[in-house]
Amino acid sequence: MTAETERRSPDTTPLLRIDDLTRTFTRRGRPFDAVSHVTLELDAGGFVAIVGRSGNGKSTLINMIAGLVRPTGGSVEVDGLRIADLDDRGLSLLRNRTIGFVTQEQTLLGNLPVLDNVILPATFFPDEKNETVPSEERDGGDGEGRDRLVDRALRLLERLGVDGLAGCYPRELSGGEMRRVSIARALVNDPKLIIADEPTGDLDADSTTTVMRLLRERADSGVGVLMVTHDADAIDYADTVYRMDAGTLSRAWV
Repeated sequence: MTAETERRSPDTTPLLRIDDLTRTFTRRGRPFDAVSHVTLELDAGGFVAIVGRSGNGKSTLINMIAGLVRPTGGSVEVDGLRIADLDDRGLSLLRNRTIGFVTQEQTLLGNLPVLDNVILPATFFPDEKNETVPSEERDGGDGEGRDRLVDRALRLLERLGVDGLAGCYPRELSGGEMRRVSIARALVNDPKLIIADEPTGDLDADSTTTVMRLLRERADSGVGVLMVTHDADAIDYADTVYRMDAGTLSRAWV
């Protein structure tokens, strides 16, 4: 199916362009489409939520957008870059600089305290130009650059209500605390596109409100947000809601 363009002006190139995207797997010798001919465009500043039952292709879709899963057919472009044309380094740069990916699973590094987990993405690829994070904030050293990175990370942690845990290790955190730390880490490089897979999982009502207001503010400031969720409270923050069913995407009237 073809989904509507989000917040599209006539001369604007979409931040995210998905064209006829398909991913086929084989189960017991029979092929099936986990994602089937999905087309979607999202402009900077758009906020899209995708809902649907587990096992209907949502995670496969966002993993293809992030270049973690290769499509069987169709294409993905993010910020003008065709995912299929990028090598491993190019994909890593894209995920580090352009995409902030909030995964459903816990991916914090257990040997690093919370603060170092959050600033870690900003220390990658120091030899590459990064226009969103000034070089003095990316050097990862012991001087002024690290101080600014720490300030940036602490502001995010404070906004998410977990700044008091900056010196703790992941094993000391609850599931909801780890979720909020992971969101801070995904936002530390000021990505143009936020992909959030169940960002309010493990969160209580107050923390859900905090997270969703932050994502909404990012969208209002020109960041594209693509969110997969089962949370009815989270859906209200999106501009447009789509439903994924048996690998196909359609507009959801909620």
